[in-house]
Amino acid sequence: MELKVKIRQVLNEQYGGFKSDLEHEYEIKLTENLMTKSIKKRKVWATYNQIILELKHSIKDMLKVKEIQYKLTDENSTNDSIIESVEGVKTFTPELERLYYKIKNF
Repeated sequence: MELKVKIRQVLNEQYGGFKSDLEHEYEIKLTENLMTKSIKKRKVWATYNQIILELKHSIKDMLKVKEIQYKLTDENSTNDSIIESVEGVKTFTPELERLYYKIKNF
């Protein structure tokens, strides 16, 4: 099975269905960045995805999920803009806190 297909299959299992245009755009961007040759870029995008999953499944803040997905699909967004979005989360779980400090060090 092709690597891109495997990545998308795992994403669908963990994330759930990608239904909206924004979710499809995020899935494409994430898949592309997970397939890059740069190990650093793969780590960064895997961490971003972990943040999305934490917000979606544990914290259940879908507004922040959409905000971060939007920023991640915007070519002009930076790591600082993602950090700013995470700082705006009202409920910090230990996992989100760990991921927050991880992306601050990128």
